[in-house]
Amino acid sequence: MPELDPATLAERVLRLSRSAPFDQMPVEDVTVLAGAGREQSFPIRTVLAHAGERAMAHYVPLAGRLRLDSSGPVFEATESHGGLGALSVFGGAPLPADLVVDPGSVLLVLDRDALLGVLEEHGHLARTILRLLALKLLELRRARGALPRSQPPPPPTTRLDLVSRMLILREALGLGIDGMATIARLARVARARQWAAGEMICDASQPADVVIILEGSLEVKAPGASTRTARPGEVLGLVEAVAEVPVSLRATASLATTALVLSHHELAEDIEDEDSLCLELIRSFSAQLWAEIAAAGPPPELRPDQPAEA
Repeated sequence: MPELDPATLAERVLRLSRSAPFDQMPVEDVTVLAGAGREQSFPIRTVLAHAGERAMAHYVPLAGRLRLDSSGPVFEATESHGGLGALSVFGGAPLPADLVVDPGSVLLVLDRDALLGVLEEHGHLARTILRLLALKLLELRRARGALPRSQPPPPPTTRLDLVSRMLILREALGLGIDGMATIARLARVARARQWAAGEMICDASQPADVVIILEGSLEVKAPGASTRTARPGEVLGLVEAVAEVPVSLRATASLATTALVLSHHELAEDIEDEDSLCLELIRSFSAQLWAEIAAAGPPPELRPDQPAEA
């Protein structure tokens, strides 16, 4: 691949740095991503991906406009701000509508293979993106006063031998069979904890640990949200643990409760050491973030009358 001239590379970095989830990354990391892209002109209106398909790249307008049409508000990116496709690429999530580029547009294209290749080659960059995804997911939930509401199956068992802990953690972290070596290491350091009814679970003064409810239930309340009951199988604190921030919710045992707890220190060490775990969590968090944005419609900053990031 021919070396980019400095002016072209600088323009790419500028535009990419205005496109989530890359908008809060260090310039040197954005430069690596920008160098893996290519530019493409579109003389006529072009559908880059149809509704129900996955995006094949992250697209950033250098000139013109890119949009995702839907029955609700439109997601839009222009040459001044925004890009589309990264969350679909990372999370493997289908697009809810056609991804369309206007005639006369020029796009910076980060193809799926090139984008994932950069993450596999540069582990520090992948970990930066993972933390940014976690922070954006928390930001979106807090802005809407929403609690993550999952409907997982109950844990496969409440036994706490090594194999049982591995199965519980694999379900909680959303890892496939390829991640079992990593899961085995985490299972060895995960510990069961018990709380009496009325006892507070979360400590807002410390970075969050991952709490997987095995028995009992918790009353959970986030700022601005109503209280709900978290039951066996639910996972609390995973996104916060990856983001390295405390939980913002209050969780109190409504019954005698047993949970499997994975320390944020242990999770952070494994993310640092295991690129495969980092990439799997990027996939999971991207899919969650896109699902929440798509289900609720874009917040104001994603609508056509505001700068777009998606």
